[in-house]
Amino acid sequence: MANGETVVYSPASMAIPEKDLDVAPRVKSLEGKKVGLWWNSKSNGDVLLNRIGELLRQKYGNIEIIKFWETDARATNVPLELSPEVLDRMARSADVIIAATGD
Repeated sequence: MANGETVVYSPASMAIPEKDLDVAPRVKSLEGKKVGLWWNSKSNGDVLLNRIGELLRQKYGNIEIIKFWETDARATNVPLELSPEVLDRMARSADVIIAATGD
């Protein structure tokens, strides 16, 4: 949005007010950051995330890419919600997390 406001839509296409979201602060840059990639094991999500990792390395040479499907098997092949323990471990391991889902 032009005024910096964030609007998030649910799958039912109903707006969710930002005040109702627990949104993490944006990082100013990915320089020197640990970027976690989370794949829920849906088809080609890993291909997408691997490519995103490559592009980020090209743009920000000094970042660390953490592929959670390689470092924590419990972060993959999971039901719709990850356990609080896995989410906490992921949050402590990376400055930013990019997720890929799909069907």
